[in-house]
Amino acid sequence: MTDDAHGFELLLVGPGTTISDTIQQQVEASGHGTPAGISLVVDADGVLIGTFTDGDLRRFLARGGALSDTVQTAMNVDPIVFADGGSYQSILERLPQELESRGRRARRFLGKIVLVDGERRPTRVLEYHELWEQRVATHRHVVIVGLGYVGLTLALVLAEEGFLVTGTDVSPEVVATLQRGEPHVHELGLAELLREQIDRNLFVASEIPRDGDVFVITVGTPVVDMDGVSRPSLTALDAALRAVGSKLQRGALVILRSTVPIGTCRTIAAPILEEMSGLRAGIDFHLSFAPERTTEGQALEELRTLPQIIGGINADSVDATAALFRELSPTIVRAENLEAAELAKLINNSFRDLAFAFANQIAQVASGWGFDVVEAIRAANRGYPRNPVPLPSPGVGGPCLTKDPYILAAALPDWAAPHSLFDQGRAVNDAMHGFVARAVLQALRDAGKDPATSTVLIAGLAFKGHPETGDLRGSSSLEIAAQLAPSVGRLLGHDPVVEKADIEAAGLEPADLPPHTSGVDAVVFLNNHLDYQRLDVFELVRAMNPNPVFYDGWHAFRADEVIGARPALYLGLGWSRSSLVADA
Repeated sequence: MTDDAHGFELLLVGPGTTISDTIQQQVEASGHGTPAGISLVVDADGVLIGTFTDGDLRRFLARGGALSDTVQTAMNVDPIVFADGGSYQSILERLPQELESRGRRARRFLGKIVLVDGERRPTRVLEYHELWEQRVATHRHVVIVGLGYVGLTLALVLAEEGFLVTGTDVSPEVVATLQRGEPHVHELGLAELLREQIDRNLFVASEIPRDGDVFVITVGTPVVDMDGVSRPSLTALDAALRAVGSKLQRGALVILRSTVPIGTCRTIAAPILEEMSGLRAGIDFHLSFAPERTTEGQALEELRTLPQIIGGINADSVDATAALFRELSPTIVRAENLEAAELAKLINNSFRDLAFAFANQIAQVASGWGFDVVEAIRAANRGYPRNPVPLPSPGVGGPCLTKDPYILAAALPDWAAPHSLFDQGRAVNDAMHGFVARAVLQALRDAGKDPATSTVLIAGLAFKGHPETGDLRGSSSLEIAAQLAPSVGRLLGHDPVVEKADIEAAGLEPADLPPHTSGVDAVVFLNNHLDYQRLDVFELVRAMNPNPVFYDGWHAFRADEVIGARPALYLGLGWSRSSLVADA
């Protein structure tokens, strides 16, 4: 018995060893993690010359052989052998040809496959079922670590596909709520799916089970201020890795789905998992990074339609992860390595944030010139096939776009960091909060109102309105509200999705819309929920106090209708129209 270069225990015997001694060595090795029922026959240089299994023994004895004969007389001199380092998928693809060349057309009796190095020295023995499990994965027990928005949606879609899923979370409240079949996050179709899958294919627990085959880590990595620099906190990830590592078994798959700095999987995740489990990444267990890419409001659909990027610590890890996600996604994108997959996630969101920053900077440039900047951008885009410019917004929020650019900026070399486009894009988008707040306050004054005694209604508090979500994380609306709060008399809040308790917790007085515009001096629409487009704008404006201010942050209303309903002041991003003078 010997350890190979990878640390695997293999039973190696010389060709002159007797069959009886070989069998005895197999019996003694069975309790040491050595592949059962196979001896590898090697020459003096350690080169594989044959294999000896229970089947070889039975066939040899049937021919009249004796246990005192040497193993060389009974061994299989043409075992199925593959070079170590290739993927499981490539082995499976080549197996039919290897079997046919030996006159074996069925794989029913194929038990073990030997992997060798470039000198044909044995490195590993694979069970055939290990390979096939990479292709047929739905019987595997998937453990989701972290049941926030990303973890819960993934858990439910996997459960619906037939996987046995255990979702775990450190929050007792989250666990209890989900066990009752009640989702704690808003997503269209989520409540119905949870009701169907809870305690059927999906189980929720506080502790990570020991019998997990696949562990998907989806904990948060929020950006925090570190000495004046925004950087991601990996505290929750560290705890999750240690918890998974303590339950990790040989052959398991660990998938990181949390957004992380480049290099995290290799330099942080792998060492922690190895330390806690005593196993080796890429040898004893698989490790991959498969980033979440869905948008809130469409996650259940996009988990089944978006291409899935996968990077692994080795090819086998990618194959094992692909076996899981091919049950959901129509397209698997294999990244070159872990770092390339980590970067790909950051590229998508950081590019979008920069594109929005360009549009928002244009809105700032156009402010004060008296024309509709949205129409100007549409004119620039119309019929022009290259690089369409997005429309501006009151700010760019959410848990991803407000975080990922900072993570990407942290990867820059020191000489480039002070000039980071990613930090600059974030600064431009964050500046929109003050841009909007100042415009509202000035509009109140222009309408002859004192902001300190005015009532302002913020409509649209979630970080986006379409597709709808109730998520307040990184909400531009709340940032703008915070800047208005010290200067106005009363601040109301409304959102078609956000619970009133959450509105109160954000420091706003909940309002109903409609009809709650009576006594309101300014209404400020800050997300694009479709419900707002269905409002009777004439009724809304006429119910407000005289000389109302109407801020349309998403170009969802017609200025003519607002100022035509009664003397009013309409504001878009960086421009305004008024009927107040005519009223005077």
